Amino acid sequence: MPSIKKNLPPIITPINEDLLYFETHERSTIDAWVLLVHGAGGSTRTWKKQIEQLGVHYNLLIIDLPGHGKNARNSDQFPNYSFLFMADKIWEIIDHLKIHKIHIIGVSLGTIICLQMRHLRPDRILSVIMPGAIVKINTKLKILASLSLALAKIIGYRSFYKLTASIMLPRKNHKKSRDIFIKESQALSLIEFKKWTALYYNLNKTLLDFFDTQSPIPHLLIMGSQDHLFLEPARDYAIHHNNAQLKVIPDCGHVVSIESAQKFNSICLKFLKSLS
Repeated sequence: MPSIKKNLPPIITPINEDLLYFETHERSTIDAWVLLVHGAGGSTRTWKKQIEQLGVHYNLLIIDLPGHGKNARNSDQFPNYSFLFMADKIWEIIDHLKIHKIHIIGVSLGTIICLQMRHLRPDRILSVIMPGAIVKINTKLKILASLSLALAKIIGYRSFYKLTASIMLPRKNHKKSRDIFIKESQALSLIEFKKWTALYYNLNKTLLDFFDTQSPIPHLLIMGSQDHLFLEPARDYAIHHNNAQLKVIPDCGHVVSIESAQKFNSICLKFLKSLS
């Protein structure tokens, strides 16, 4: 019989100082594993609602990206970032835990890291779920990004992040997710803000490469109907990729995993169970 653990606290690491901070929420020795990758300014704490519900059915692996959450104290550990670097660091954890195959969920900027992970080791990815997916930069986003990056140097990177959060999540019903990400971003040092902001300079090329790459792996994009920056590119992605499907949550903004956690979790569980 498999061992089943219920309502136990997470196993917290790192055991190895070279690894990013991570937590495992293990339910059973035979259940599938699901990786959760937060976005810029997030942390392991932003997945609270998913731990409560997805953790009933799956083993969960949750990480803090470089400079975020429990990794904030190691901000000088890495001089600069790339999506390839972050994907490699996450694969190090998965290898450390001896997890052979895994489902991956990445929100917002975390979706790009998940796509990079898929590009590196497609044979070990069971599925890719992308809430608030960032898959393409349209003209509106290109203009906004270039103006914002120039403005960041004038008003400061912390103010830039707050402004970006307000632009991405402008409505009253987006306030909860907006406030959470602004609060979590306070853990980032000025150096970290600069390193993460620098990722935007090559973002368009990175996304074009992923957009043009077909994959047999099942993909699910979960978007809010009020995601005025990223919903239409997500629609295009779902149209151009045979193994990708799109679900839209009504009256919801960019961070669907927080703003509409119950609906988001339900969609995820239905999708994952369909693959069993």
